[in-house]
Amino acid sequence: MSTRDYRIDRAKGILIFLVVLGHLLARTSPWESPILGAPMYFIYMFHMPAFVFLAGITAKSNKLAERVLTYFVLLATVLPLMWGWMWIFGLNPDYDFLRPFWYTWFLLSMAWWMITVPFIERFPRTMLVASLVVGLFGGLLPILDTELSAARTMAFWPFFVIGKLYGKQIIGWAGSLAIWQKLGLSVAALAAVGYFYLDQVDHNWLYGSLNFAHFGVSVPEGVGLRLIVDLGAVLLTLALLTWLSNTKDTLATIGKHSLAVYILHGFVVRGLQPVLDDSRTVLHDAVVLLICAALAVVWTGVLSWGPFERALRWWSSTVTGLLLKPFPFLRPEDSDRRGGRGGGSRRSRRGDAYYSGDAHHPGNAYSEGDGPDRQGLGLQPLPGVGYQHSPGFEQQPGQQQSFASPAPVAGEAYPLPGSHEVPQNNATYETTQEVPAGAAQRAMRYRRLPVYLSGDEDS
Repeated sequence: MSTRDYRIDRAKGILIFLVVLGHLLARTSPWESPILGAPMYFIYMFHMPAFVFLAGITAKSNKLAERVLTYFVLLATVLPLMWGWMWIFGLNPDYDFLRPFWYTWFLLSMAWWMITVPFIERFPRTMLVASLVVGLFGGLLPILDTELSAARTMAFWPFFVIGKLYGKQIIGWAGSLAIWQKLGLSVAALAAVGYFYLDQVDHNWLYGSLNFAHFGVSVPEGVGLRLIVDLGAVLLTLALLTWLSNTKDTLATIGKHSLAVYILHGFVVRGLQPVLDDSRTVLHDAVVLLICAALAVVWTGVLSWGPFERALRWWSSTVTGLLLKPFPFLRPEDSDRRGGRGGGSRRSRRGDAYYSGDAHHPGNAYSEGDGPDRQGLGLQPLPGVGYQHSPGFEQQPGQQQSFASPAPVAGEAYPLPGSHEVPQNNATYETTQEVPAGAAQRAMRYRRLPVYLSGDEDS
């Protein structure tokens, strides 16, 4: 039985459509037009913060090296292809080694955010406060701007951390609101868009890619404007989440494949750029808006085709696997499989995810940073660490005891890797197992301490 939360997929489906539409409109110089400027303010006020929030919900620290390296592989693949593609159409690719080109900033920022996941799991409150401070005051740094996507990584980091720690609860709360509450929240969100649009707030604030020095504002002004922009993004994100149902449909499929759509749509937009650049000189702005919306619908649907997603995943996983092959300690599941060949490792299936008997189940002691003997970085355990080395551990003579993979307790399900199922309060509790009492032994009960835990597919 699938435990996938289709509300997350459906939200991604809506957001990736807005990404494609926004990038198509951006080729038409929309900020100068009252008709095109309104949808641009609506889109850019929240579509990327909301995407980052959803990315935080699905972020996991197991296989961390593989997850981080995947984004670098995608970045290194897209950049040269995009430069060559733009050269074909006679466009300036704007080479810069330190500045990710155009929309590729998201891939680099995702790599940076994923690196912080083990620390978010281990120190949830500290990292939450740190992300808020960095997000609001990061614009003070004069030397970090678009280089290495630093400014955007800092500006949107709070959304990633909040999604990681509280995302599922927020989605559940938003969906439980009464109709009048949903309408009120939606009206408040649209009012925020209206304020930005009517007051003609500099749209560069919405990108999150520039520091305070670029805008020529004081520190209080910069922090205040950053806070207002973030609050607008929060309102719009919550308004979107209130209307989502947990239904598997075409929108959910598009959201599931949103990473492929995100990567491939850039080639479509740049291919259409020569036409879009001059569109407003021959067509009315309203017609341009309708054409861009139609193009966004068509290309979002086309690029969400399954083979595109599977090809992208095959490429990224193959290259990542080859790069990590000389470093088996960064892929502990490989050594688990090797160690289980002679021991009869079994494979079970729960919902959408597989796990391997004693070596690699969803509560893997060395993959998710969930206790005193977990390293939180997907590495092998240190010598002398674990329950078998604790003072209270006792074992009957001739009887082998293992606490690496305790038997599941009825009613206490594990969160599934790759799924959106998250335990209540974002805490993961491992099951309890008693050591059988012997003649000179007493029954003891062990349970691990809880730790706050919360790309999945194409985005």
